[in-house]
Amino acid sequence: MTLTEAAFWTKRFGVIALGAGVIFIVVVLILTIQSKDEMPPEYLTANFACTEKREEFLQHKLDIPSLSLADGSEMVFEILTDTGTIDSLPQIINVYEFEIPTQSLSAQANAKILAKKMGFDPEAIIRKGTQSYVFVDKENKRTLEIQAKNMNFTLKTEPAHIKEISDKGTLPSEQDAKLMATSMLRSFGLYSDDYALGNHQITYININPDGSYSKASSASEAELIKIDFVRKKSMITIPSNIVGAEDMVQTLTTRLGMEPTLSNTIVNDTKLDIYTYDTIVSYPETQRHNISVYIGVEDNSNSTTGNVMNAIYQVDYVYWPIQVESCGTYELISPQKAIEEVQAGNGKVVYLFEKNGDDVVQYTQRKVKKFIVTKDIFITYYESGDELQYLQPVYVISGDVIFEDDIKGSFDIYYPAINYDIVQDKIELPKPEVVEKTSWL
Repeated sequence: MTLTEAAFWTKRFGVIALGAGVIFIVVVLILTIQSKDEMPPEYLTANFACTEKREEFLQHKLDIPSLSLADGSEMVFEILTDTGTIDSLPQIINVYEFEIPTQSLSAQANAKILAKKMGFDPEAIIRKGTQSYVFVDKENKRTLEIQAKNMNFTLKTEPAHIKEISDKGTLPSEQDAKLMATSMLRSFGLYSDDYALGNHQITYININPDGSYSKASSASEAELIKIDFVRKKSMITIPSNIVGAEDMVQTLTTRLGMEPTLSNTIVNDTKLDIYTYDTIVSYPETQRHNISVYIGVEDNSNSTTGNVMNAIYQVDYVYWPIQVESCGTYELISPQKAIEEVQAGNGKVVYLFEKNGDDVVQYTQRKVKKFIVTKDIFITYYESGDELQYLQPVYVISGDVIFEDDIKGSFDIYYPAINYDIVQDKIELPKPEVVEKTSWL
């Protein structure tokens, strides 16, 4: 071999060695990064465990009602958000099963107990077939209707009576109103722990001459304070007794840009920390909730209801118990796919009102010229006023809307988040390795 040839092959092997070295370093970096991005098996691969067979779960695809638009509306979308931020959303998420109630043989007795707590004569019961029980308090102009199957109920007071009482005093503060509403639900055993996590919403209400409600512009002009109770549920759950829990929590906190909620439980006489990444539960119209309590001026002349009810004039109570633990994990469609489907007109419009408009009144059809997406897409769970089998996630796309005559408004659109096309039969995933009890704390 000549010196020229030797120099050529030396240089050639040097380039190859350098390339191999670079590849080796890249592989090591990838493996190192992946090892730090640890997740429990059920959040790396969905287990589809809510049903044994995929067909059983697909029978419960979300069917979300949509607000109708006026004739001539256009489903034109302009995207003004930073699409890079949607990468922080989870790809696999918990799904929960509702505990669907069945009508108890003691339904009537239970209805009487609830009616008595609210100050009604439990024996003055009116049966509406087998569906519900009605109680009337003529002295205080109130009516209570309780559903026989599930004990959900509606309490209403005649609007004229509320207005009469409101002229005799002032409304409580927002904080006091929240405390009164929460205390009432707690005292009757109607307050679930997953509502305690929510930031309950306040709306000031006017009573119109015809008895209907509208939004008041300020507390001084209002006759009622409406407290909407917000429910939360965990998208991802990390128990502290699994190997690498601390790294998993750190990874998720960074990736999702949110801090976990910390709770405790006792397992085999040892405290176990539970880290959960929560999101809110939303409803067929985003400004309405399944549990709402209306607080007014306290009626000091009311001797039948007890102090806890003297300032409560309306309660809309629909509660669907949800199992504490998720029944399975499911893979989501990408946020980009959800936006594409919404742009194609396949989303469900669930909020559509003028800017700072009155969204207490019932929706009326509007003619839309353009939807402008100005907020980052996010995930909530979807709950209806009717029974559902599973609590499933939806993407929420929000922003500004241009009505005819260039009037501006706001909108929310839902799109089901689960990728139904790839749902499988239940998968048995390996259980995460558990550490010794002494290191759980």
